[in-house]
Amino acid sequence: MANEGQGPKEHKPRDAKIIEEMLKSMGVQSWEPRVVNQLMEFLYRYTSEVLQEAQVYSEYSGRQNVEVDDVKLAVRALCSTSFTSPPSREVLQQLSQARNRIPLKPIEGRSGLRLPPEEFTLTTPGWQVRLPELGGGDAEDPEDTPMEVNTTPKPKAGAANIQLAEGEKVAFGW
Repeated sequence: MANEGQGPKEHKPRDAKIIEEMLKSMGVQSWEPRVVNQLMEFLYRYTSEVLQEAQVYSEYSGRQNVEVDDVKLAVRALCSTSFTSPPSREVLQQLSQARNRIPLKPIEGRSGLRLPPEEFTLTTPGWQVRLPELGGGDAEDPEDTPMEVNTTPKPKAGAANIQLAEGEKVAFGW
């Protein structure tokens, strides 16, 4: 953060110096140089908007020159559209009382971590393992029989189930 200790060779615009003096008078002890640039940009943009509005008002009233009343009217018009004030304390109290009248749902009497149903979680495995069916009287050792893995994802709630004919391919792109 920098605000002081800058060399005398550095040239600052007059407006930047005024903004720095305003910051110091408000008790701000240190700031980044970008803060002054941001405030200058806001100052220039706001001033140009006000003067353009004032010029429109003076042209509408048939005058060539912008008067103080035109500028005041432009400031009021821009403040009413650009800046909003927070609601009053009474309005906030009324809103909070109305909201607090609605009771909360009672907590269920079960213990432990409350999770949504499994079909709505992302931790559900997207695959299933099918064990081979052992036919009739075959006494095959299940450990020697290879398992098949079905990589077809289980349909989740709200998911579409698409059946493809053998050999058809589907490409998904994001």
